Amino acid sequence: MTMKQIATTLTLVLATQLAACASGSPPRQEMELTQTSIRSAEAAGAVSYASKPLRAAQQKVTIAQTLIDQKKYDEATRLLHLAIADAELAEATAEAKKSAMARDELDQSIDLMKKEIERVQEQ
Repeated sequence: MTMKQIATTLTLVLATQLAACASGSPPRQEMELTQTSIRSAEAAGAVSYASKPLRAAQQKVTIAQTLIDQKKYDEATRLLHLAIADAELAEATAEAKKSAMARDELDQSIDLMKKEIERVQEQ
């Protein structure tokens, strides 16, 4: 996730938090933002590379939905904000692990190329 995306997410979270506190209504925008963050993490490969924070985000959404059903909107909103953070962590972790794997593959390819160059030069 780029710095611009993080800044945009934080701005949206703060704006929706203020709106939810002022209106006492269900945190619909936070729920949508949380679902978007989870989908983004899944698309980044979090299911394979960062399942723990992804599961934590999903579990928080489930609990938040129960709180919304009980009209405990402030608690649900706080939990959804935590779920967004978990989803963003899952996305960043997945991206980092995929980058590390790509780097390792490149390092192996470079090593193979060096060995092949050495072999050819010895002939």
